[in-house]
Amino acid sequence: MPLSILVILLALALLAKGGDLFVDSSLNIGRALRVPRFVIGGTLVSLATTMPELVVSTVASSVNDPGIAIGNAIGSCICNVGLIVGTVALVSSPIRVVRWDFIKRVAWMASAGALVVIFTWNRALSRPLAAVLLMLALAYLAWDYFGIRRQQGMAIDDDLEERGGLVRSLGQFGLGLLLIVGGSWLLVDSGQLLAESLGVPSGIIGLSVVAIGTSLPEFVTGLSAARKGVPDLSLGNIIGANVLNLFLVVGLAGAINPLALDSFTQLYSYGWLGIFFVAVTGMGFRTGCFDRRDGLFLLGLYACYVTGLAVVPMVAPAL
Repeated sequence: MPLSILVILLALALLAKGGDLFVDSSLNIGRALRVPRFVIGGTLVSLATTMPELVVSTVASSVNDPGIAIGNAIGSCICNVGLIVGTVALVSSPIRVVRWDFIKRVAWMASAGALVVIFTWNRALSRPLAAVLLMLALAYLAWDYFGIRRQQGMAIDDDLEERGGLVRSLGQFGLGLLLIVGGSWLLVDSGQLLAESLGVPSGIIGLSVVAIGTSLPEFVTGLSAARKGVPDLSLGNIIGANVLNLFLVVGLAGAINPLALDSFTQLYSYGWLGIFFVAVTGMGFRTGCFDRRDGLFLLGLYACYVTGLAVVPMVAPAL
């Protein structure tokens, strides 16, 4: 037990430093490429911070543990919106968004959520449908890439100093990625051992301990962005990460091994996923920004979700 706590503290330190490097390097890359922070957050940072979810769900699927594989992806989406957006909005209010960018990205996120629900309606995800999700993940990344090219409008300046700065930023980005992935692995591994020692089912582990653990890169990156006065980077990262969690993470896990869902994961987590997606979409559409009241509301919803993870299996064991 003491060793697990020490490992968790080490993992948090790695994640904190990695998130700091991520924010600095992504902002520098965005300036060099003349790309808005929201778009950088939705692509480069999102893809990298989704790596822990991708690795964990892939491993879980390969050892035939669908509870952790899909619970991790869905739980991370819920954690991203409820805990991370809620916290960032609370400490760095308001978070302003470019409405047209926000609308386009939320449309991708909502479509990803709807397709995962439809494809797993019979509590299973076949390899052909998983392949469709993977193709949609590639389509999303391609859409983002060409969107960046259109906004950039020209090649990168050939100035040697600017190019050198870009190379350094890419190096920092890679180092941040290594620290985040390594810290996430340590945290999830030690967290799983603690949870399993309490006899918690794998589906609930995936929706709670593993999901929170693999979402820590987004959480640390979001807090770092808020501290540096660029919370819009965090929101773009969250929306992009959710799209990739649903298309890429679920798709790859299902392609490796067809996934079979338990009724609790389907009925409980899918309902909450819809609630959080509707909430964050409505907040962004209403005013184009997220203030402290929105943050408190999202955090309150997340507290209800976590409480339900503990209570619902006891009062409704048939789920």
